[in-house]
Amino acid sequence: MPSAAPPPLTDSDTFPIDASAVDVAWHNDDRNVWFVTAQGVMGHFEPRSPWGNTVFSPGSGVTGTANSVVSWTGHGVWTFITGEQGSAFVKCMTDGQYQVYPLNGATDCRALALGMSKEGRPRLVAPLISWNQLAFIEAGGGVSYSMMYPDGLYGIAIPAQQRGRYWLTSPGGKALVGYDVSTGAFGPAIVLGTEPRDVAAAPAGDVVWVATKEKVIFKYTVASGTLTRIDTPFTANHMLATADGTLWFVSTAGDAVGYVLPDKARASMIPTGQGSRPSGLTMSDDSRLWVALSGRNALRRVSRYRLAAISGDDQRTTVGQHFPKPFEVKATLLDGTPVGGQKIEFSVEEGTGVFENGEHTEVKHTGSQSEQLGVATSSLLTPLKEGPCPVTARWTETEAVASFTRLTVNPQPGRADRVRYVSGAGQTVPPGKSFDNPMKVIVEDIQGNPVESAQVTFRILGENMASFPGGTDIVQVPSGPDGSASSPVLTAGDKQGDFSVEVSADDTWVSLLLRQNIT
Repeated sequence: MPSAAPPPLTDSDTFPIDASAVDVAWHNDDRNVWFVTAQGVMGHFEPRSPWGNTVFSPGSGVTGTANSVVSWTGHGVWTFITGEQGSAFVKCMTDGQYQVYPLNGATDCRALALGMSKEGRPRLVAPLISWNQLAFIEAGGGVSYSMMYPDGLYGIAIPAQQRGRYWLTSPGGKALVGYDVSTGAFGPAIVLGTEPRDVAAAPAGDVVWVATKEKVIFKYTVASGTLTRIDTPFTANHMLATADGTLWFVSTAGDAVGYVLPDKARASMIPTGQGSRPSGLTMSDDSRLWVALSGRNALRRVSRYRLAAISGDDQRTTVGQHFPKPFEVKATLLDGTPVGGQKIEFSVEEGTGVFENGEHTEVKHTGSQSEQLGVATSSLLTPLKEGPCPVTARWTETEAVASFTRLTVNPQPGRADRVRYVSGAGQTVPPGKSFDNPMKVIVEDIQGNPVESAQVTFRILGENMASFPGGTDIVQVPSGPDGSASSPVLTAGDKQGDFSVEVSADDTWVSLLLRQNIT
């Protein structure tokens, strides 16, 4: 029976449902989030106002356990039930009617996926754990099987754009295995070295993600055949790979939604509350992520908007000198679609720094064309005091935020106190030839901070031993923003021997002697 499910006032992104769901799937036919319980009972949540959910009374006659649910456009929503007496594919239509397609015996199944047959027809695919083979079910209910895989099968993922290529995990082989429907054969094992569990594939099929029994996920890049290990805050069960390259995952032991952003080698998480026990996740057609919370009999909605820092972090400067680079962010939907024309507010704590407008905040807009689509760039920030200087970018029309936290502001340097050698000493050239490398030093104050715009003097000691451009034996070079200064080209004289170059800065009494050789 339908039941109203208004969001609780304490959390506008959590919606109660009348069941404890173990998995969820978005169904295009009715634009609802469908769910299945551990007992194989199915229902759906309507993500519209007024919010509501329906749990369909079981009428299949099959009792047992279920672990996953799959939407099949035009053919209902499916699960797999494992019972003591037998196992079956179970379909539920949008009117709540169940249909059962039994197998000849009982076997476990942890995952389902929608794929294509050799003839190009859609079909459901299920790894049968205790039977060591795949089961295929057609839209009309016909069931067929693959050859056996001796090392066993567990999880399955089929890329949305490569329905004829299946990816499977093999616990016995501790491996990821491909299956090609054109040949009906399993591919060579991609050994992981640890027992794999669930698996997810990016829609394009270029990346496959493998969860393990440990707090580790492997990223397999298909083209290069490389594996990347990613440590996670909790073991991953259900996983979802989106088109922009992000991986999402949950676990009932984690009380959080985990994710790995594109080109990152570390996992982050969004807490869902103690005892929430996230158990499954899916993405709706408006790019919102929906998560089943089995511990609360609820669904959790994750914002459809994301703001990612692109560049500008990990910089340093001194008080009163602007950071070398601006801060750049990209506004996208959860599926990676960039969004142009959006207001992005860049800010620092008042009194910490100012942008080029003289304020601690400024508003920029994301670009609307080509490579700047969805990208917003700040002006240069000038810090006003030393220490950390975190910058926040906020997408004003949404709750999306990006932060730049690895910014360091050193105190304003004092007067030049010394020069520190970097490179260029100890070179040897024949008479009359130029030395290959300049002599480089860094000017520092008494605290060891680099000093900009100090006059660095390079003086050749020894008559007619060498010269700088113009035939002079002394030059002055200003130090740069990092305190460094490099000499002009040094050319050896006509006679052999050793000589030194004295290097000093401003009026400091401490100097360096850099030895050079002519042979």
